[in-house]
Amino acid sequence: MKTLSFLFFTFLLLNKIYSQGNLQFNQVKLISAIETVPAGKVWKVTNFLPTPNGNYQTLSQPGLAEYLININGVAMNLGRRAFLNSNQNYHFDEVRHTGDIWLAAGATLAVFQNIAHLSVIEFNIIP
Repeated sequence: MKTLSFLFFTFLLLNKIYSQGNLQFNQVKLISAIETVPAGKVWKVTNFLPTPNGNYQTLSQPGLAEYLININGVAMNLGRRAFLNSNQNYHFDEVRHTGDIWLAAGATLAVFQNIAHLSVIEFNIIP
């Protein structure tokens, strides 16, 4: 029991020493172009809104559209949509990335392909 208590308090102490601050909600944003996370803030990318039906681009193969964003100049695939015919009726959507994406101050974020907007929550870092 003594060892467990010691480990618990050691963990609490180390957690407090290495803490970078608390997060305070600031605003909700819809990103539709390239933007940079401001100093003293962090962004949490929570979801994306695809482009309206009929405006999809395909890169890898005909009939397959991929949902791509750009983080610091690097493309990230969030999912894909497959089409049945030239009228772009689809038979499946596959979302590959299911977690939140956190971006630090100075990071750039942009919609890239088949995404109209990104849903972002902005937090202030409170020391």
